[in-house]
Amino acid sequence: MWMEIAAGRLLQVVCAAALMAAGVNAHEIRPQSDPLQPELTARPKLATIKRAPPIVLHDAQGRNVRLEDLHGRVILVSFIYTTCTTACPLLTERMAQLRDRLRSTGEWGSLVNFLSITVDPDRDSAEHLRDYAELFGDGDDAWRFLRDEPERLRPVLAAYGEWIRPLADGELDHPARLFLIDGQGNVREIYALSFFDERQAFLDIHALIAERH
Repeated sequence: MWMEIAAGRLLQVVCAAALMAAGVNAHEIRPQSDPLQPELTARPKLATIKRAPPIVLHDAQGRNVRLEDLHGRVILVSFIYTTCTTACPLLTERMAQLRDRLRSTGEWGSLVNFLSITVDPDRDSAEHLRDYAELFGDGDDAWRFLRDEPERLRPVLAAYGEWIRPLADGELDHPARLFLIDGQGNVREIYALSFFDERQAFLDIHALIAERH
């Protein structure tokens, strides 16, 4: 079972990279900079951008998840959909790499959590979202994949500036920005999808954790 999941995850990520073809739109993700020449900020100073809009949605197991209940932890919020064949699986894989780094330093779970919210509740049933969560999140409660009925999800998407434009091939174009939220519930960084670098996000998260001490 584990081998099937790992193989599927690898295939999905490889396909995503191969399918990032022509035409730049808001849902395209660009390749990272040359790892031999990292453009990282070692000691980031992250100003408060705004108060994080409330999030009250259900996870893939049907449990109610409230952003305010995660007070005290650093939260990374992403917006995805499970049938995406371009940027979403590659972005989520980068988040998985970030999670693994945080787990290795002992900060995952107790100090840092992730929330990934679907922008496609009509196609992303709870079952589909569970499968996707297992593919990338290993069933870890520190990384919740969220959905809800459209009338409950729509205000959350709007509050985070997530517009959606259906494309002819069935894909959805959407900004897919990532929001880094500190333990006090403030947005401290907004990552554009095209330039998200899990290495910089790791440094940014460390900076927010250090503020507590």
